[in-house]
Amino acid sequence: MFSFEMSEAELLAMRQTLMQHFRARLEEEAQKAMQQKGLTTTQLEAQMKFDNRTEQLRQMRSSQ
Repeated sequence: MFSFEMSEAELLAMRQTLMQHFRARLEEEAQKAMQQKGLTTTQLEAQMKFDNRTEQLRQMRSSQ
């Protein structure tokens, strides 16, 4: 990624920073989607509990 040597500690710190950045972006996108669909966190969590993933995805896609 860079043209200079980095210690393991520096690499770990960089990875953690990148992970925090992408987590924040993901959370922002999730909040936007929830607002657009008018969902609360409780409703979203209820939708995430299922036994058959394939059937759940089919239902979610058909309701869009």
